[in-house]
Amino acid sequence: MSKPYVIDRVLHWVSSFLILFMLLNMSAQIHTVNYQLQGQLEHRQSAIETHAFTGLLLLTLLIIRIGWYARFKAQIPRQEVSKKKHRTVIKTIHALLYLTVLTLAASGLAMATNSDIPLEILGFILSDGGTQHVQQYALVREVHLSSITLFWWLIGLHFAGAIYARR
Repeated sequence: MSKPYVIDRVLHWVSSFLILFMLLNMSAQIHTVNYQLQGQLEHRQSAIETHAFTGLLLLTLLIIRIGWYARFKAQIPRQEVSKKKHRTVIKTIHALLYLTVLTLAASGLAMATNSDIPLEILGFILSDGGTQHVQQYALVREVHLSSITLFWWLIGLHFAGAIYARR
């Protein structure tokens, strides 16, 4: 195994765990943690800030991974796929995974800037907590939630494809 291959795999798996953490932790923090420990606003602020920080870390790792792969493509072995349709399916699923991450990041930022609570994330004030943008927030939230559902399906397809390739 070459060093570029090992680093590519580490970036892949760290990104995968960050994605699962974000998908599972945000729901747990928002819906199952006792709000009385911090107060509702502080609790939501903390949950959203953790989510945003993890999202920024994920985006950074994905950009690094794309650059790493482009630079060391010849040294990172990939399983050969002989059928053109199969290659197209693989490329489509990977492209949709990356596109969905970008959609989630953009819709998450739009939700934060249109939030009905004051939000400061990583030192930047994104929302003053006014209610003037409630309709935009609701619309963007629907995009975000639909993207999460799509993301779960794509993860399932990606996982099934990886299992199929190893048979």
